[in-house]
Amino acid sequence: MKPYKMIAFDMDGTLLNSQKEISEKTVAAMKRAMDHGFTVVLNTGRCMAELYKYFDVVDIPYVNSVSGALVLDRRQNRAVFEKGLTPELAEQVLAIAAKEDVMIHILTEKSIVQKDAIAKMDYYQMGIYRGMFEKVTDQWESLIETYLTDPFPVAKINLYHPSTEAREKTRALICEAGLPVELANSEIASLEISAEGIHKGIGLQGLCDYLKIPMSRTVVVGDADNDIGALKMAGLSVAMGNASEKIKKICDVTVADNDHDGCREAIERFLFQE
Repeated sequence: MKPYKMIAFDMDGTLLNSQKEISEKTVAAMKRAMDHGFTVVLNTGRCMAELYKYFDVVDIPYVNSVSGALVLDRRQNRAVFEKGLTPELAEQVLAIAAKEDVMIHILTEKSIVQKDAIAKMDYYQMGIYRGMFEKVTDQWESLIETYLTDPFPVAKINLYHPSTEAREKTRALICEAGLPVELANSEIASLEISAEGIHKGIGLQGLCDYLKIPMSRTVVVGDADNDIGALKMAGLSVAMGNASEKIKKICDVTVADNDHDGCREAIERFLFQE
């Protein structure tokens, strides 16, 4: 019996290369793993609206999306775990964001931004995503005003900043306000805001409970701070070669970087090991 039954991949900086694509070699390895009965999971901060194009490349049945706030079984078309920000809490976060120089991104299954912010994504250190945002986001003329008119539960709010210093200022303001949320740094100067107690590891645990797979039999592959929760809970934690030193230190092993098929290496070494 193989020691691991599931492998969960972060997307950006991990499964996706610098062109935001999954390489052909990695796709082949993922398909081979699924053909041999392994469970392959997308373990991502992205929402579903930002993932559909990849399902045409490799049909992955399980998605731990929006940093653990929404876990989906695509075969059954159902959520197996979900916990987001309440409208009241989302309003508090937006009130802080409104006073800062940030681009606001609201995530449910949809991806929602303010229309005129997309032209400024280079400034907010998110230029590499501009093409995707132009295609998949719901673009509101006035994001905060529209949300406050008809508030709803939110899986996650991302705040994109022009610098890491600006991000740390926003982080400090949220902490000073005592909001019951989880904060995670991502990308160059992005701050991810999730419900208290929610991170990728919690969502993955929900999926493991649903599939009756012990967390001890999971492999988690990641590169950034928002992967920490899942990496710490995994049976085997795998850092990408391009991961920060902080991530490499907490992981059991390191593989090649995201431009040299590190995810394929993880499949071959840890699922098909003798």
